[in-house]
Amino acid sequence: MRLFVATLGTETNTFSFFPTGIEDFKDTLWCEGDIASIPSSPWSAPAQIWVERAREEGWEVIQSLFAFASPAGPTTQAAYESMRDRILDDLKAAGPVDAILLFLHGAMVADGYDDCEGDLVARMRALVGTSTKIGIELDLHAHIDHTLLDATDIIVIYKTYPHIDHSERANDLFDLTRRTLAGEIEPRMALFDCRTMGLFPTTMEGPMIAFTQAMFDAEGKDGILSLSLNHGFPWADVPLAGAKMLAIADGDLALAERAARDFGERFYRIRAAAMLPFTPFEEAIAEARIKGDKPLLIADTADQIGSGAPGDTTYVLRAFVEAGIRNAAVAPLWDPLAVRICFQVGVGARIRLRIGGKFDPNSGPPFDADTEVRFLKKDAYQDHINDERIDIGDVAVVRVEGIDILLTTQRTNLYSLSLLTLHGITFDDKQVVSIKNLYKHKDLFVDNTRKQLFVATPGTSNPDWSALPFKRLPRPIWPLDPDPLGLD
Repeated sequence: MRLFVATLGTETNTFSFFPTGIEDFKDTLWCEGDIASIPSSPWSAPAQIWVERAREEGWEVIQSLFAFASPAGPTTQAAYESMRDRILDDLKAAGPVDAILLFLHGAMVADGYDDCEGDLVARMRALVGTSTKIGIELDLHAHIDHTLLDATDIIVIYKTYPHIDHSERANDLFDLTRRTLAGEIEPRMALFDCRTMGLFPTTMEGPMIAFTQAMFDAEGKDGILSLSLNHGFPWADVPLAGAKMLAIADGDLALAERAARDFGERFYRIRAAAMLPFTPFEEAIAEARIKGDKPLLIADTADQIGSGAPGDTTYVLRAFVEAGIRNAAVAPLWDPLAVRICFQVGVGARIRLRIGGKFDPNSGPPFDADTEVRFLKKDAYQDHINDERIDIGDVAVVRVEGIDILLTTQRTNLYSLSLLTLHGITFDDKQVVSIKNLYKHKDLFVDNTRKQLFVATPGTSNPDWSALPFKRLPRPIWPLDPDPLGLD
């Protein structure tokens, strides 16, 4: 067997003002032809798994471009087309292949392209014909319609939010592809539109835990090969947005359609209870002023880079100072210029520093303060699951009126407590810690915080969906419309 493997993805916030270019991909993942040669991360791991498993099967593997960028605004047309065409040229040069495995995001938008994944895979299908099997793995915050279904044989989507199962789903996709090539199964895919948008965590609490387990329990039984709930990405104003339920059955399209509708309607009925709740900003700051036996954790949701925001607003920092909160930490805050200045003056220096508020019209005003440089590190990282590492560029930690601020040269979320502990910031003794995250941290802070708040802060990724200027979103869609499927 001959297997072609590639990766291309980013998550696009169409309300974000700053574009995604080639350098943004090179900051996160850029590998030309030997994915096993680089450290494992959430973006490199799927392809690394496929290459390793294919070689164990004795298959020939042709590797192309592996590129991934942190979420931001639309990718420039030149950047997308150059990466797309590089992958397509590699596929042409490879000659006949039996299968293609792709790790894509699913919510990549470029100038002139609402659906980069659909465009790429449709072009690949046109090159290889119908006999080559095409399988793709997607983030669950994807956009899907029949363009993608018609061009592929197998689609597998993350089941967990926060995303902790990218490797497991990569193995699922390889297994289904191997069985298809062996003639053991004949995948048939169906999609059900849930007419819903939002954020629906699948771990720790809420009805999504049981729903996700039900998908696992149904797989491999009664002809069902795979089930995936595509949650959709709520900060994208594109016609194919919204949650969709995907089912794959063995040789039976009608069975796949029934399963997709069944599970799609099950999700629809729990959507309101499953939605992530948000705390008003002023209420969160009032809570932060109360001292407890453990830290309060505030998630600065509207300026977290996982939703395409710049990650450099200072609203929470300013509110802490104005509220008289002194034993606190804010992390991470993206400010390459401030980090550079800190490296120039060195650890122990006391300087007047302009922090944040620089990159995007939504970044808000910067915060000017007398600071002490507490910690510096080049080529820093944080740990992640499965011995993975997340590169975060250079780091400077400064202290402003008792508040530790972790500044980075590379945009990042907090993936583990090591973001703080590897860079000189203690956690357990803080009154409050604010992190620029949405939800991926939730499971990390169950026992070591007194409460976790998901706060509707000012910023690019406003969680008040009714306040966003949607113009192209498919309507009706919940929660903008009360009951699109008429099942309430």
